[in-house]
Amino acid sequence: MGTRTTVDIFGRRFELRATGSDERLQELARYVDGRMRELAEVSPHVDTARLAVLAALNIADELFRERETEPGTRSERIQQRVEGLIARLDGVLLPSAEGSRR
Repeated sequence: MGTRTTVDIFGRRFELRATGSDERLQELARYVDGRMRELAEVSPHVDTARLAVLAALNIADELFRERETEPGTRSERIQQRVEGLIARLDGVLLPSAEGSRR
């Protein structure tokens, strides 16, 4: 079961049943709304149903591209950033710690 949530997408209200959090569904609705509005700016004479299909295809393309990226690439980038931040913190904190030992 889930909770009923009302979302606004491209000027229309939809009452949906959410299995997750209401906030997550609202975030997803805002994303879809934004994608539809971007497409409407480029193609102002396209009807709403076609905009929805184009937005869905664009979002699916994003998902597929993300899936096609080399496995581990994202986690490797995160790991490198974390290691860089740790090195910077060590550079700042270690001289202070050594000075307090004297």
